Amino acid sequence: MENFNKQKFYNYKQTKLIGKKLINFKTINSTNDYASKLENKIIKLNKNIDFYNVLNGTIIISETQTNGHGRNYKKWISPVGGLWFTLILYSNIKVADLEKINLIMAISIYEAIKSEFDIDIKIKWPNDIYYNGKKICGILSELNSFNDAAFLNIGVGLNANNSFKDLFLNNLEVISYASSLKEILNTSINKEKLLCNILKNFEINYENYLLNKDMKNIFLKIKNSILI
Repeated sequence: MENFNKQKFYNYKQTKLIGKKLINFKTINSTNDYASKLENKIIKLNKNIDFYNVLNGTIIISETQTNGHGRNYKKWISPVGGLWFTLILYSNIKVADLEKINLIMAISIYEAIKSEFDIDIKIKWPNDIYYNGKKICGILSELNSFNDAAFLNIGVGLNANNSFKDLFLNNLEVISYASSLKEILNTSINKEKLLCNILKNFEINYENYLLNKDMKNIFLKIKNSILI
């Protein structure tokens, strides 16, 4: 299975800010945890550094995670083939807004998958995506606050080319609740292209949210595709 190709990513990229810098790993503890450590390190190095230009829009991505997790540190299995990444934004978003950010990312992923593959996926409020009752994606947004601002770390675990049937043949519980795009479509996914489409959608949706703080139009996009 091919590793994530950084050059292909930049060839597909259509965003202005998001994805301007991509840091990729073969394996890592957790992309969200690495993002927080990187932010703390830069903060300590130079209090006068221009945080906005240094990290804003950066993507941390890894082929595998040894300690991927969702809310309440619930373990997220992250084998080779998945799309495991964190988007860093310099933001004045508050903790109370994190569920909205989760939903904006979920909708952006939903739009990317629907436009490319046209499969009947659903968003389970506020941070999961399902197909036919099986989870294919989870989202975890976290704030790393300092002074009057914060880094917003949006972590995504998307089952793309990984196979749960191969990895967990003897674990029927895992097979029963998880699936991947490759298993659903029976073909390999272009991860670089899919990631770029997700980021393009997110940049549009996020900018619209910052402009008017209105979630109504965002909800209208998926009103028939939400699982409660």
